[in-house]
Amino acid sequence: MLATVTGVAALAALFTFVPWWHAHGLYMRDAVRLDGQWWRVLTAMWAHLGWRHYLSDVAATAGLVLLAGRVARIRTMLAVLVVCGVAAQVALLRMPAVGWYGGLSGAAHGLALWAALRLLQAPGWSRVIGVVTCAIVLGKVWVEQSWLAAVVFDPSWGFGVVRGAHAAGAVAGLACWLLQEWWGQRRR
Repeated sequence: MLATVTGVAALAALFTFVPWWHAHGLYMRDAVRLDGQWWRVLTAMWAHLGWRHYLSDVAATAGLVLLAGRVARIRTMLAVLVVCGVAAQVALLRMPAVGWYGGLSGAAHGLALWAALRLLQAPGWSRVIGVVTCAIVLGKVWVEQSWLAAVVFDPSWGFGVVRGAHAAGAVAGLACWLLQEWWGQRRR
């Protein structure tokens, strides 16, 4: 697990702190839609808007990897993280208010909901942790009300928080869990 967390932190550091990678990694709506720079849909989750943003997202993702490690394999967690990140970027293409985006928060919301649903299926304290985590993620998405405003400027961050990515990531996490459940039932 330590190698996974280190890998996530290193990849995010590359896209955050190396200027060329940062400039070409951020999601930029017009660049994707008009100039065909589709790779930004794959890389934007790794590019952050400074040290504080980077540390916040990497710490949250590391915590979720450790939490989900109770009930899932590393490969599966990484796949869910990447799928949720890409799904959030694709969803942003449908949100004209979002001109640009960077960060792991959309992917982390998806990983959090997926991990919570997996924990619900485990016995003992894991189930309690799953219930609490589900309530936190769903409550946060509900309170943010991204369907009313996909982007809200947050003065404490100094930039617009793309709440639409949080909601899209959570929906993708639910979809990953449903697909995994369906596949598991099909194989039995």
